Amino acid sequence: MRAIAQFCDVVDLINDAIGRWAAWLLIPVILLLFLQIPLREVVGKGNLLANDMGQLLHATVFVVGAAYALRWDSHVRVDLLYGRMSPRRRAWVNLVGAVVFMMPWLGWVGWWSAPIAWRSWKALELFPETWNPGYFHFRTLLLTLSLLLGIQALAMAGRAILVLRGAESAR
Repeated sequence: MRAIAQFCDVVDLINDAIGRWAAWLLIPVILLLFLQIPLREVVGKGNLLANDMGQLLHATVFVVGAAYALRWDSHVRVDLLYGRMSPRRRAWVNLVGAVVFMMPWLGWVGWWSAPIAWRSWKALELFPETWNPGYFHFRTLLLTLSLLLGIQALAMAGRAILVLRGAESAR
Protein backbone atom coordinates (compact mmCIF):
# COMPACT_ATOMS: atom_id res chain seq x y z
CA MET A 1 0.00 0.00 0.00
CA ARG A 2 2.91 2.32 0.73
CA ALA A 3 4.19 1.95 -2.85
CA ILE A 4 0.77 2.95 -4.21
CA ALA A 5 0.67 6.01 -1.96
CA GLN A 6 4.20 7.01 -3.00
CA PHE A 7 3.33 6.60 -6.69
CA CYS A 8 0.22 8.76 -6.25
CA ASP A 9 2.23 11.42 -4.40
CA VAL A 10 4.88 11.54 -7.16
CA VAL A 11 2.23 11.82 -9.90
CA ASP A 12 0.48 14.59 -7.97
CA LEU A 13 3.78 16.46 -7.58
CA ILE A 14 4.51 16.12 -11.31
CA ASN A 15 1.09 17.38 -12.39
CA ASP A 16 1.18 20.17 -9.80
CA ALA A 17 4.57 21.39 -11.05
CA ILE A 18 3.55 21.20 -14.71
CA GLY A 19 0.19 22.83 -13.97
CA ARG A 20 1.79 25.75 -12.13
CA TRP A 21 4.27 26.20 -14.97
CA ALA A 22 1.53 26.09 -17.62
CA ALA A 23 -0.53 28.69 -15.77
CA TRP A 24 2.15 31.23 -16.72
CA LEU A 25 1.46 30.47 -20.39
CA LEU A 26 -1.89 32.23 -20.03
CA ILE A 27 -0.12 35.60 -20.11
CA PRO A 28 1.40 35.10 -23.59
CA VAL A 29 -1.83 33.45 -24.78
CA ILE A 30 -3.82 36.55 -23.88
CA LEU A 31 -1.14 38.86 -25.25
CA LEU A 32 -0.79 37.03 -28.58
CA LEU A 33 -4.51 36.72 -29.15
CA PHE A 34 -5.06 40.35 -28.16
CA LEU A 35 -2.32 41.57 -30.53
CA GLN A 36 -3.93 40.00 -33.60
CA ILE A 37 -6.16 42.99 -34.41
CA PRO A 38 -3.50 45.71 -33.89
CA LEU A 39 -1.01 43.65 -35.90
CA ARG A 40 -3.51 43.21 -38.74
CA GLU A 41 -5.01 46.73 -38.71
CA VAL A 42 -2.04 48.90 -37.71
CA VAL A 43 1.13 47.00 -38.61
CA GLY A 44 -0.34 45.08 -41.54
CA LYS A 45 1.46 41.82 -40.80
CA GLY A 46 2.26 39.37 -38.02
CA ASN A 47 -1.34 38.69 -37.07
CA LEU A 48 -1.36 35.17 -38.51
CA LEU A 49 1.79 34.19 -36.62
CA ALA A 50 0.36 35.71 -33.43
CA ASN A 51 -2.84 33.71 -33.96
CA ASP A 52 -1.01 30.45 -34.63
CA MET A 53 1.27 30.82 -31.63
CA GLY A 54 -1.63 31.93 -29.41
CA GLN A 55 -3.65 28.86 -30.44
CA LEU A 56 -0.67 26.63 -29.82
CA LEU A 57 -0.12 27.99 -26.31
CA HIS A 58 -3.86 27.86 -25.61
CA ALA A 59 -3.95 24.18 -26.57
CA THR A 60 -0.95 23.53 -24.33
CA VAL A 61 -2.68 25.18 -21.37
CA PHE A 62 -5.82 23.14 -22.03
CA VAL A 63 -4.00 19.80 -22.26
CA VAL A 64 -1.94 20.40 -19.13
CA GLY A 65 -4.94 21.92 -17.36
CA ALA A 66 -7.00 18.78 -17.95
CA ALA A 67 -4.60 16.65 -15.91
CA TYR A 68 -4.24 19.39 -13.30
CA ALA A 69 -8.03 19.67 -12.96
CA LEU A 70 -8.36 15.90 -12.57
CA ARG A 71 -5.65 15.95 -9.90
CA TRP A 72 -7.59 18.52 -7.86
CA ASP A 73 -11.01 16.99 -8.60
CA SER A 74 -11.98 20.21 -10.37
CA HIS A 75 -12.90 18.69 -13.70
CA VAL A 76 -16.32 19.00 -15.27
CA ARG A 77 -18.76 16.28 -14.32
CA VAL A 78 -22.40 15.89 -13.49
CA ASP A 79 -22.23 16.21 -9.72
CA LEU A 80 -25.82 15.50 -8.80
CA LEU A 81 -25.02 12.43 -6.74
CA TYR A 82 -21.23 12.36 -6.32
CA GLY A 83 -21.11 15.22 -3.81
CA ARG A 84 -23.55 13.41 -1.51
CA MET A 85 -21.79 10.05 -1.65
CA SER A 86 -19.75 8.57 1.15
CA PRO A 87 -15.97 8.52 0.67
CA ARG A 88 -16.10 4.79 -0.10
CA ARG A 89 -18.71 5.24 -2.82
CA ARG A 90 -16.74 8.12 -4.31
CA ALA A 91 -13.70 5.88 -4.30
CA TRP A 92 -15.66 3.22 -6.21
CA VAL A 93 -16.86 5.80 -8.74
CA ASN A 94 -13.31 7.11 -9.20
CA LEU A 95 -11.85 3.62 -9.51
CA VAL A 96 -14.40 2.42 -12.06
CA GLY A 97 -14.26 5.71 -13.96
CA ALA A 98 -10.47 5.61 -14.19
CA VAL A 99 -10.10 1.92 -15.03
CA VAL A 100 -13.14 1.33 -17.23
CA PHE A 101 -13.49 4.65 -19.02
CA MET A 102 -10.41 6.88 -18.80
CA MET A 103 -7.49 4.50 -19.16
CA PRO A 104 -8.82 2.57 -22.18
CA TRP A 105 -9.72 5.82 -23.96
CA LEU A 106 -6.36 7.41 -23.14
CA GLY A 107 -4.56 4.26 -24.26
CA TRP A 108 -6.40 4.42 -27.57
CA VAL A 109 -5.59 8.14 -27.98
CA GLY A 110 -1.91 7.50 -27.23
CA TRP A 111 -1.73 4.49 -29.57
CA TRP A 112 -3.48 6.36 -32.37
CA SER A 113 -1.55 9.62 -31.98
CA ALA A 114 1.99 8.24 -31.60
CA PRO A 115 2.64 7.58 -35.32
CA ILE A 116 0.93 10.85 -36.28
CA ALA A 117 3.10 12.82 -33.86
CA TRP A 118 6.24 10.99 -35.00
CA ARG A 119 5.59 11.76 -38.70
CA SER A 120 4.79 15.36 -37.85
CA TRP A 121 8.04 15.76 -35.90
CA LYS A 122 10.07 14.12 -38.67
CA ALA A 123 8.68 16.62 -41.16
CA LEU A 124 8.62 19.53 -38.68
CA GLU A 125 5.07 20.03 -39.90
CA LEU A 126 3.92 23.60 -40.51
CA PHE A 127 0.50 25.16 -39.93
CA PRO A 128 -1.45 24.20 -43.07
CA GLU A 129 -3.10 27.58 -43.69
CA THR A 130 -0.22 29.92 -42.89
CA TRP A 131 2.90 27.78 -43.29
CA ASN A 132 4.12 29.03 -39.91
CA PRO A 133 6.34 26.63 -37.93
CA GLY A 134 5.17 24.63 -34.96
CA TYR A 135 2.18 22.58 -36.07
CA PHE A 136 4.00 19.41 -34.97
CA HIS A 137 3.49 20.67 -31.42
CA PHE A 138 -0.28 20.18 -31.80
CA ARG A 139 0.30 16.55 -32.71
CA THR A 140 2.58 16.14 -29.70
CA LEU A 141 -0.14 17.50 -27.42
CA LEU A 142 -2.24 14.40 -28.14
CA LEU A 143 0.52 12.26 -26.65
CA THR A 144 0.98 14.72 -23.80
CA LEU A 145 -2.73 14.54 -23.03
CA SER A 146 -2.74 10.75 -22.94
CA LEU A 147 0.42 10.65 -20.82
CA LEU A 148 -0.45 13.31 -18.22
CA LEU A 149 -4.10 12.30 -17.90
CA GLY A 150 -3.11 8.63 -17.95
CA ILE A 151 -0.71 8.86 -15.03
CA GLN A 152 -3.19 11.05 -13.15
CA ALA A 153 -5.94 8.48 -13.80
CA LEU A 154 -3.62 5.79 -12.41
CA ALA A 155 -3.03 7.95 -9.34
CA MET A 156 -6.77 8.52 -8.98
CA ALA A 157 -7.34 4.76 -9.17
CA GLY A 158 -4.52 4.22 -6.68
CA ARG A 159 -5.99 6.69 -4.21
CA ALA A 160 -9.39 5.02 -4.61
CA ILE A 161 -7.84 1.64 -3.81
CA LEU A 162 -6.19 3.12 -0.73
CA VAL A 163 -9.53 4.52 0.46
CA LEU A 164 -11.30 1.22 -0.19
CA ARG A 165 -8.60 -0.68 1.71
CA GLY A 166 -8.81 1.80 4.60
CA ALA A 167 -5.20 2.87 4.12
CA GLU A 168 -6.04 6.49 3.34
CA SER A 169 -8.89 8.86 4.04
CA ALA A 170 -10.64 10.49 1.10
CA ARG A 171 -9.22 13.85 0.14
